[in-house]
Amino acid sequence: MFDHFYSVGVSHWNCPLEIRELFSMDKYQSLALLKDIKSNKNASGLIVSTCNRTQVFANTINKHNLIEYFIKHTGKHLKYFDKYGFTLEGEQTIQNLFEVSTGIDSQILGDLQIFSQVKEGFELSKNIGALNSEMDRLLQFVFKANKEIQSNTVISKGAASVAHAAVLKIRENTQHLKNKKIVLFGMGEIGVRTLENLNNQSKANIVIVNRTEKTAHKLAKEHNVKTVPLKHLKHEIKDCDVLIVATSSNEFTINHKMIKGINDKNTKLFIDLSVPRNIDPSISKLAHIELIGIDHLNSHADNTLKIRKKDIPKAKTIINLHKLDFQDWMKLHTLGPLIKNIEQAFDQLKENEIEKYKGQYDQNDLEKVKPLINSIVKKISSKNIEYLRKRYRYNKDILNIIREMYKLD
Repeated sequence: MFDHFYSVGVSHWNCPLEIRELFSMDKYQSLALLKDIKSNKNASGLIVSTCNRTQVFANTINKHNLIEYFIKHTGKHLKYFDKYGFTLEGEQTIQNLFEVSTGIDSQILGDLQIFSQVKEGFELSKNIGALNSEMDRLLQFVFKANKEIQSNTVISKGAASVAHAAVLKIRENTQHLKNKKIVLFGMGEIGVRTLENLNNQSKANIVIVNRTEKTAHKLAKEHNVKTVPLKHLKHEIKDCDVLIVATSSNEFTINHKMIKGINDKNTKLFIDLSVPRNIDPSISKLAHIELIGIDHLNSHADNTLKIRKKDIPKAKTIINLHKLDFQDWMKLHTLGPLIKNIEQAFDQLKENEIEKYKGQYDQNDLEKVKPLINSIVKKISSKNIEYLRKRYRYNKDILNIIREMYKLD
């Protein structure tokens, strides 16, 4: 049933950050990969690119072609893919898409950010026509499952996310946040969520920095924090206790030049929430800098995760029910051509009978009885189709029986 669905990628489960970042994709790389997938007849693709994974889901495509496209558009790191990458087939792919989208397969269980990233991938594929009817419908069932899980479980309830984990790490290192200065560089989605967590859980002195100053001023006003222009970032780093970087650059935005002249008597905590990493990892060798990457934050997500884990069986039950609904849709979807043939066969029988007896009736009489004939034929056809749909859910042999009965090709 699902044997033509595949997924390939790398994720936090078995691939370290320094390798994962090599596979990160921007929008242009994603579009190029989707166009290659789309070049295969009836093929469909969805890309999920986050700080924890780079993964493509596809169907109606040769598995080896999919792997080739993935390697091509993620930097041609074949040796690393062979060591750290994964390939899923069939039902494994369907199950994984549900679990990734609903936060069960996230680095921090229930992280809501992953669903928005799946939605972004969906919109990108939809906009360029890279979703066929099967993948489109599958994602509708995935979205329904996510909505039900959010409503009926605690999988995503409470404060447990990378942003929250960063705050816990800061609290662990600084003990008292009230008089500490925290500089937050980068106001994308993760940066904003981190700012919200900092404001909700601390009384620290927060300074935000962003390349787009208009965005920074707007957020500073909303959250009652200070903002400074990017050109003053180096000075702010010298004066801070904690630096959080959530930028999205392909190069280091914080390097040795940016921290030159920092007083080495005062230890500073640097937290890099970016993938690829945007703080030069070699900075961690400095005695007065403690550098924490995104992979080290998972253990700081507190007891909220313990509560969430209790609802994993319930969430998986919801997923299984929506998987069955999709499977049922798939079965009925394959009946489309046969149903059309049945309707055409009944129409042909009707026309043949009318042609056979039209010499015995004048045209006016035939026109009067045609609505009755059409109604009877439609009811008989509908009964056959209804029976076919019902039986096909449990017995595929009914297809051959119907084909033989009405001599259908």
